[in-house]
Amino acid sequence: MKKLVALGLSAILASTLMAKEIKVGILQPLTGPIASFGQKTLDGINLIHSEYNTLPNGDKIKLVVVDNQFDKIQTVNGYKRLVSDDNVVAVEGPLASSMALAVKRFANDTKTPTVTQIATNPRVTAGTKYITRACFTDPFQGKVAATYALKHGYKNAVVVFDMKQDYSVGLAKAFMKAYKKGGGKILKVLFINTGDKDFNAQVAQIKRLHPQFIYTPIYAPEEGLFLRQLRAAGVKAPVMGGDGIADPALLKKLAGSAANGVMYTDHFDAAKAPTPLSAKFIKEFKAKYGRVPSAFAATGADGYLLIYNAIKKCDTPANSNNLAQFKQCVANAIRHTKNLEAVTGYLTINPKTGNPINKPAVIEKIVNGKTEFVELVKPNS
Repeated sequence: MKKLVALGLSAILASTLMAKEIKVGILQPLTGPIASFGQKTLDGINLIHSEYNTLPNGDKIKLVVVDNQFDKIQTVNGYKRLVSDDNVVAVEGPLASSMALAVKRFANDTKTPTVTQIATNPRVTAGTKYITRACFTDPFQGKVAATYALKHGYKNAVVVFDMKQDYSVGLAKAFMKAYKKGGGKILKVLFINTGDKDFNAQVAQIKRLHPQFIYTPIYAPEEGLFLRQLRAAGVKAPVMGGDGIADPALLKKLAGSAANGVMYTDHFDAAKAPTPLSAKFIKEFKAKYGRVPSAFAATGADGYLLIYNAIKKCDTPANSNNLAQFKQCVANAIRHTKNLEAVTGYLTINPKTGNPINKPAVIEKIVNGKTEFVELVKPNS
């Protein structure tokens, strides 16, 4: 019996010694104008990683976190560092479309599986086998906003978008295409630039036009100041944005009461847990952070789960001798994900496009710095 116990302990010790550390890169904006997005995303990733960090063979997944500062140069440099210096097997991020597009060539060149959890521009995953997304795309998000406006009788609209952001440009085009197809009239298209603080010129034009609806697919820092100036000028038309303004606390800080009633399309509502894992995640997130998880936290968790699930399916040891082979296996497994239980729902990836199949959207309204659920919209509804 002693001999058997000794053999058993030896086997456990050998298994522990053989266990390897597999690195996954996390590339998010932890400082800069949308730092709150990156920090919320990282909270979600850290929470899900705390539970899903060990593989069936005993190998451990280590996160290597890099701040891209919402800057293209920092994003590319950070991505290169993760791949070349840290030898990660996959990267989660960047979260913004313009940043994801900036690393696309390097993902292809290095054949590094990359999951962007919330970059919605269609070009991010087009023509590549190595970037996959965990969220819907702008053509759907824009259509959801256009359909909502038309359904509620808003027959004309003004669109305000950021010329410097691929996300903003793409979403504005998607909205206008769907809105005009449905019979809506675009009265004016107005432009802003990232970092702008004075929107009085745009507001003056909007006030003269008296639009029934205003669509603002821009980011929260600009949205908050725009709303304050818009409402101060007496413009009362309903305003809707995309997931780039999904930061009610920041909007309240910048816009005050002017943020009340603003709507946006988003990926997740913590009051509507779509899976058992989602309900568990929401409960644990509230216990750890003292707040409900945002869509950034939820999609951050989903992005990690896509990578973790893929790594589990790859039996090839991840070492320096066959890292390229292992990464290829992970990339292929991510692209062939089927019915994966995640936080925002069950994920099935179209292997040809790298996009989730039938991913729904929610419409949220901001009330006193918090979100209020408006409706769930499915792709075929």
